[in-house]
Amino acid sequence: MISGPTTRNFASIMVCVGLSSGAENRVALAASLAARFGSRLIGIAAEEAALPYLEDGLTIARPILVENARNAALEDLAQAETNFRRGAGHLPDIEWRCDIQEPAAFIARQARAADLVVVARSASPSSHRLMTIDPGDAVMQIGRPVLVAPHDCRETLARSVVVAWKDTREARRAVLDALPFLQRAETVTVLSVGDDASGQNPEDVCAYLARHGIASRHLIRAPLSGSHADSIIDAALEEGSDLIVSGAYGHNRMREWIFGGVTGDLLAASPVPCLMSH
Repeated sequence: MISGPTTRNFASIMVCVGLSSGAENRVALAASLAARFGSRLIGIAAEEAALPYLEDGLTIARPILVENARNAALEDLAQAETNFRRGAGHLPDIEWRCDIQEPAAFIARQARAADLVVVARSASPSSHRLMTIDPGDAVMQIGRPVLVAPHDCRETLARSVVVAWKDTREARRAVLDALPFLQRAETVTVLSVGDDASGQNPEDVCAYLARHGIASRHLIRAPLSGSHADSIIDAALEEGSDLIVSGAYGHNRMREWIFGGVTGDLLAASPVPCLMSH
């Protein structure tokens, strides 16, 4: 007897927490996902102790100043924990992790405990720069799918999902990582953009998803004003989607930073959350 497709879950979800006005929103989003998937929710934050500098650029390392910087960092981390616990509400299975060190490196190591990591789309004016993690760095470094959320987003139902498809390693990884969302979605659109879109074989992706119990359709579009990201966002808005699934940095990241690329444009402009994998 052949069994049906297995329903995927995220057993643990990690959310990066800071001091910005959107921190509780991000935790509420992660908590709503944890409740839906039956996941453990892990809040995480890190901050480097900020030491003052002399005019010649040398760090003042007097013990009292080092201690003051450490205490200030501890106060910030305590406030981040408060934001986490407030945003998590009554979720029963939660955990808090923090440390005084560089945020990106700490979060990358701790991500070993998570299936999915939730981060802010970009730094807001109220973000604390010593606690901020760049979403592009997160995608590149942590080795886990990253859900990049706008600051005002408190929930992602993912009833309608757009998969930004290009036949690359990163996009294939993203489709696999997104299966827990895709299996619960009401509509899934596999979108290919560009002159070579039909050559990206989106029908194979639809067939792959069907074997996981996911009904989907493929859609081909020409880029708007030369921007693939704008076409992806436009399609998501037309479909009423609240989640975009995308591979990240299929080209060298430095090249994309210099010449532009879909990943950077989505990170900068997408009004809906993006699940990205590298």
